[in-house]
Amino acid sequence: RAVKINTGIGAVTVPGNMLSETVLADAETFSLTIATADKSTLPPTLQLQIGDRPVIELGLKIGGERVSWHNEDAPVTVRIPYRPTKEELADPEHITVWYIDGEGNVAAVPSGRYDPVTGTVTFSTTHFSKYAVVYVTKTFADLERVPWAKKQIEVLASKGIVKGLSETEYAPQEYITRGDFLYSLVRALGLTADFAENYADVKENDYYYREICIAKKFGITKGTGNNRFSPEASISRQDMMVLAEKALRLAKSLEAKGSPADLEKFADKSLIADYAVDSIASLVKEGLIVGSEGKVNPLGNTTRAEAAALLYRIYNSYSY
Repeated sequence: RAVKINTGIGAVTVPGNMLSETVLADAETFSLTIATADKSTLPPTLQLQIGDRPVIELGLKIGGERVSWHNEDAPVTVRIPYRPTKEELADPEHITVWYIDGEGNVAAVPSGRYDPVTGTVTFSTTHFSKYAVVYVTKTFADLERVPWAKKQIEVLASKGIVKGLSETEYAPQEYITRGDFLYSLVRALGLTADFAENYADVKENDYYYREICIAKKFGITKGTGNNRFSPEASISRQDMMVLAEKALRLAKSLEAKGSPADLEKFADKSLIADYAVDSIASLVKEGLIVGSEGKVNPLGNTTRAEAAALLYRIYNSYSY
């Protein structure tokens, strides 16, 4: 079972499978530490980006010796007390968390977010290191084309959930690929797992490699046949919704079970494939899919802006 540890610096909730039975059997004692990190050891540019915000360091000792901990099957939840500035409170969705490696390089932690109810920044991690609270306002030069999705894209990009085609281009009206969508879906839901199997057309150096392998292990996707995933192919709206519904069920976040009756309001409901009816109906019942002009457009390809709008609703509808 999970154990919660509270300190003045923060709170850590560890799952029962954090350490293997072998480690527990051999260790006389083990201790988890959460400490304020020394910012002076960080690169100067990083110190400026962090400012006065907290930086913590998580550690583990077994038998009195500090050890490295990494377990993709046992994410740990961390809460850090945080009082946002007046400017941050004006748009708190951009409060997030960075993982800092031993060389001072950073990576966004997708689960990092501010919780106004508890007055904390919360995130989950599968490895111990340094973590910083940051305020990130990522944007792209081409978002004015989709004002209805601009905020959603900016928030998700600031948290490392979606990627642009470059630092300045998001291409919101282009079709999203299967690899891009699954990458963002797995990250939005904070899904983690150790895995051994892969698809033949997904290479280890592809940026979406980890996320697609996690989705395969959990059965979110079965690929396109012959152990292939076709990551660079576009994805239809109904396939996007099927993947989202499966992932939400896996995360135990979606309880609504829709029926064909939930699709009656859409003029093009007859175009929905049989395999997608229940998934789309469930997302409609949950309020995650609303359609456009009385249609759900199941056969149309999904644009990068449309995908971001759904991912944003998913990210903000559930707590992980």
